[in-house]
Amino acid sequence: MAELHILGHINCAQHFTEGYSLYCRYTVQAGPNWTLLSGSTEGQTSTGKPNTDNNSVIWAHPLDIHFVTRGIQGWPKLVFHVNCLDSLERSWVVGYGCTSLPTVPGYHTIRVPCWLPAATSISDSLRQYFLGGSHQITQNDIISLGNDRFKLRTQSKGCIEINICIILRNFTQFGVEYK
Repeated sequence: MAELHILGHINCAQHFTEGYSLYCRYTVQAGPNWTLLSGSTEGQTSTGKPNTDNNSVIWAHPLDIHFVTRGIQGWPKLVFHVNCLDSLERSWVVGYGCTSLPTVPGYHTIRVPCWLPAATSISDSLRQYFLGGSHQITQNDIISLGNDRFKLRTQSKGCIEINICIILRNFTQFGVEYK
């Protein structure tokens, strides 16, 4: 069977305008042909306060995931939910993001743009401003598949930077060649 090994870390969040502590929940989604050998397909980073110089939060959360597969259909994706934690320990989502993992072996730095459903009325905007919170996605498939995302009114948020090394083994047996 072909093997995919993902090593690296979720480095940081950048350009999120919320002044609160941020943390990130992530999941690795793969098709039915993929079997997890080691590692975890979901996790959460530590909480960090934004750096005042460049408005970034450093997480440096490690990733070590090992898959086997019989085909490349359903190539793995990383799905992110960036959350903030205020001084009253209330938590809510401040950004969603998704990226497919690179199909080329080697070291990669990936910037994942994040977005959030926008307030649809003035009363929603006032509620968010005074009480905190935001609109949240109830169906997580919208984040990774994007089929119905065009129906949403969204606003751009910050981005997440990940540094990963992709190691492929035995993919040439399935007709996949890298030069």
